[in-house]
Amino acid sequence: MNKEDFNAWLIERIEAQTKLTIGAVVAMVGLGLLALVIQGGFLALILQLSIGWVMAIIVVSAIFGAMGYYVHMTAPKKHCDARHKIDLKAKKTKVRIAPTMANAWTFALGSTDSDQSILERVFGLMLIVPRMFWTAWYLRKRVTEVRDIDVSACSKVLRMALEKAERVEVTEIEEKYESMDIIKTMRQVSLIDGVVFLTKKSIGLSIATRFKDDLEAGLNAGKGTLEKEPSPFDVA
Repeated sequence: MNKEDFNAWLIERIEAQTKLTIGAVVAMVGLGLLALVIQGGFLALILQLSIGWVMAIIVVSAIFGAMGYYVHMTAPKKHCDARHKIDLKAKKTKVRIAPTMANAWTFALGSTDSDQSILERVFGLMLIVPRMFWTAWYLRKRVTEVRDIDVSACSKVLRMALEKAERVEVTEIEEKYESMDIIKTMRQVSLIDGVVFLTKKSIGLSIATRFKDDLEAGLNAGKGTLEKEPSPFDVA
């Protein structure tokens, strides 16, 4: 596998990931609106029996407004980049690792812990609306971040991990690519689906099996099967 082929494949993967992220934003907005209509409509229907429609709508609006403010204040602390200390040649600093899309959906849908009380479950269910909207807003920014990924720099890191076929330390990457903005590149690499960061003791990364499978399938797409093709992991 030469650098040009890998970079072309990575560009396509990033474009596909961008579209999936946009799809997630649309889905979350849609689910948030649906939950708002169902929850808000049901609550307003119950309240109007005693205080009338006008006051019921005002109270429901106030409730959802308060929940939205609560999520706005607490979500950035729960769903944000993980920061890990690391000793680089120049200085001690922190590497920022973005949460995965799976984490985004988990936050939006809420906790599924079985030991929650009835009150906690009801409160968590009501918070689905603001959590969906907040996560959609968060992912909207992530779409831009994914689009701005420096393919050339990230490609070097990924190819190094593929070639080694095991955990690669961030310090190893810095030693090999001294001119690389290691902090920026690691943040961008963490945005790519299929890259796993390992943070126990030291900071390193590895490539998930699904990433390797997609790479092999992508590079061999359209090629004949009569002649054995070289493995895409024979990094040039």
